Amino acid sequence: MISRLILMRHAKSSWKYHDLSDHERPLNKRGRKSAVKIAKELIRLEWTPDKLYSSDSARTRETWGRMNKYIDGVEVEYSRKLYHSGVSKILKNLPDDVDCETIMILGHNPGCSEFLSYLCGEWHRMPTAATALLTIKNANESWKNESNWTLEELLLPREL
Repeated sequence: MISRLILMRHAKSSWKYHDLSDHERPLNKRGRKSAVKIAKELIRLEWTPDKLYSSDSARTRETWGRMNKYIDGVEVEYSRKLYHSGVSKILKNLPDDVDCETIMILGHNPGCSEFLSYLCGEWHRMPTAATALLTIKNANESWKNESNWTLEELLLPREL
């Protein structure tokens, strides 16, 4: 049964390659470093995910790829349906029943900021690589219920 949720916006992407589509943009140097910082902090806090649901964009894949060098044993599911998704699309494209303790959702803004607000009932800015650590309020309700989560911490790479 799910009791913790990690919501992360992808790390900083590069605008260097003008011939690439938005979906294909890789991380820049700062983004690569930020992904590693977040991974190390999740390990330190003992907040590693059991299952990852992620957009299939190059920058989300690369964000997780950098993190996965430190965090292993995570079941990963990439989906085009999570690319630039808002709250309703995120809810629609994730399972109702999750059979693990901690899931991670890796996506884009404005969807990540909006989804965090939906989950915990308060607005928080989600710059690139921002990572929200949430705990469920009522495990007897659906994990998808609005305001059923408490924000425990918001990790920002520049503060680590």
